Amino acid sequence: MTTTTATLKTGERLTVRVARPPLGEYAPLVGCWGAIRNELLAGGMSESLATPYFIGELNGQVVGSMACYVPVDTMDVGLVEFVATSEEHRQKGIASALLGTLVEWFASVGGQALNLCTSNPFAGSLYEKHGFWYSVGDGMRYLAPGSDDFDQEYLGDSGTARVRPATWGDLPRASALYNSAEPGWTIKDYLTSSFRDTRFEKHFVDLMKGAENRKGEVVALESPKTRLVGLAAFHRTDSYMEQHVATLSFRVSSAYYGQADELLDATARRAADLSITLLQAYVSEHDTDQAGMLEAAGFTEEARLRDRLRTPDGLADMIVYSLQLAGTDDPIFGPEDYYAGRNPWQVERTAARKQ
Repeated sequence: MTTTTATLKTGERLTVRVARPPLGEYAPLVGCWGAIRNELLAGGMSESLATPYFIGELNGQVVGSMACYVPVDTMDVGLVEFVATSEEHRQKGIASALLGTLVEWFASVGGQALNLCTSNPFAGSLYEKHGFWYSVGDGMRYLAPGSDDFDQEYLGDSGTARVRPATWGDLPRASALYNSAEPGWTIKDYLTSSFRDTRFEKHFVDLMKGAENRKGEVVALESPKTRLVGLAAFHRTDSYMEQHVATLSFRVSSAYYGQADELLDATARRAADLSITLLQAYVSEHDTDQAGMLEAAGFTEEARLRDRLRTPDGLADMIVYSLQLAGTDDPIFGPEDYYAGRNPWQVERTAARKQ
């Protein structure tokens, strides 16, 4: 843990601590997504995701905090999350002091781009003062000096990419990929209801959590520079009778369109390994390049949902693409694994009563 101080508008001296999980006594006092809170704050994700928390104290009392999430191995992209100031200490400049320390730290480790989101106009003004600007929806971005061509350089062609399982270290990388203006597909990620003008932070958490316990998988396409240039995910349909069906969603940077088939093929193989026999993807009729990638990977048009999507250019059809996979028809989950399903002991009691 490192410690610095800052002078507030009131003249008070704020102690700023930079703490990394496990956070111990600080854990109940800081923010985090509920789905991963316990694991992250206890240090369970530290192998791939660095999560320093910037904590402000006055007279030994925590009065503000915020987090920065960056990949351990590259430290080049990050997220600013869970900015909070105690109500009785607002308007003193606490958040500004913490954010200034965070941005300075990020630059010191070679960071290039930070993403955050806010729907608060006062918070937005604060972030703008520290160099952030609105990029996607209510999302904002900060680019370190010298990173003005970030999207083109970060997502550009740097050689043949490889397919690998996604890790929690891909959380900020996924935001860099999905918060880019290109490709401008209408549906960014159907699994998490993320569309063209939706910024992408917590969506990755939902993708990863939704794939746990053999319910799906998240697959990454990584460039030689250790940058996420493609991502695909599938989630199994959550019912006993449809458990052999999964919904696929994917995104690939334009420089790596040529390797989309490798990403999709690898994802389909992983789905088959989990006894998925039908993989389906949802695409806007306008996104012909995305549809072409699916067709190249063996998907065929299954259905067309008329006027399903509202776009700036008017209503558009949503096309359902399907891929039949070779796999077992035997279910890997029983009725008792789903809502309202009977447990074995209930089946036994029902059978005994009939005798």
